Amino acid sequence: MVPRARRRRPLPAWLALCALLCQLQVTFQITPPCASERQYERFGRCCAKCEPGMYMSSKCTATSESICLPCGPDEYLDTWNEEDKCLLHKVCDTGKALVAVEPGNRTAQRRCACIAGYHWSEDCECCRRNAECAPGFGAQHPVQLNKDTMCTPCLVGYFSDTFSSTEKCKPWTNCTILGETEARHGTDKSDVVCSSPLPSTKLPNEPQIYLPSLIILLLFISVALVAVVIFGVYYRKKGKTLTGNVTGNSNSTFISSGQVMNFKGDIIVVYVSQNSQEGPAGPGSGAGEPVGRPVQEESPPCCESFAGLGPRFPDTCGIPEPDKASRPVQEQGEAEAR
Repeated sequence: MVPRARRRRPLPAWLALCALLCQLQVTFQITPPCASERQYERFGRCCAKCEPGMYMSSKCTATSESICLPCGPDEYLDTWNEEDKCLLHKVCDTGKALVAVEPGNRTAQRRCACIAGYHWSEDCECCRRNAECAPGFGAQHPVQLNKDTMCTPCLVGYFSDTFSSTEKCKPWTNCTILGETEARHGTDKSDVVCSSPLPSTKLPNEPQIYLPSLIILLLFISVALVAVVIFGVYYRKKGKTLTGNVTGNSNSTFISSGQVMNFKGDIIVVYVSQNSQEGPAGPGSGAGEPVGRPVQEESPPCCESFAGLGPRFPDTCGIPEPDKASRPVQEQGEAEAR
């Protein structure tokens, strides 16, 4: 007897429905409804978001799109969004040492920064004054905005003598360039001290400042010497003077160019040198007449004297003395002595 085959029973309907729902759920989880970041899903459809600088005043429906409006003054939105209002810009308060470095607009946020000499501190979310570098230290350059001062020690040849948050180390003064000598060596906190100038050493080809003055002085001296020589020669040839001595009554007077400068007494004797006589000798003059022969002249009748300081002698103007007429004054003096 052949055994009878067992009949398969059909699956219940509820089991088939569960299997179908599971497949649909897996499909919905894998495939997103709106793939773009500029869209959003609503009522089983993808709707467009609002662009930067605009906000969404009304969302989409099954039959209409989203409604977007622009941001107002001092507001902004910098991304694609479905926001119902814009964001406010930051306030850069100058009383808190803040200043706007970027004013901002509807699509970009305003940026604030601390004013010069201050930096932003995350601890208090405020601006703090930059630290000052002590003498011997300089601020590192360039100074960065919104960051505290970085101080570095001065190297050899540089110094800093003040407290400052911006100044860097300064180089020592070069005394040689100034034409001076170094009196005191510099340190990281003090500059070099220079003393009095060095003696100037001029190069051979360097022009001398006093050379024109020296040339003018030499020319003036040369002209003066030439003038003196010319005048000397002229007066030696054309202006020789007659000189002699006048003696009488124990008085001697200098005679220049034949003029009696001072005399006293009755008789004037003139000694004339040979080189003072001009012109040829007369026919009656002897060839052997000695040079410097005394010339006898009688005084005028009144016998006045031009020099009244010597002793006075008796007036002999009106008494003729034939014996004494041909004598020189020296011989008459000897006769009177006898």
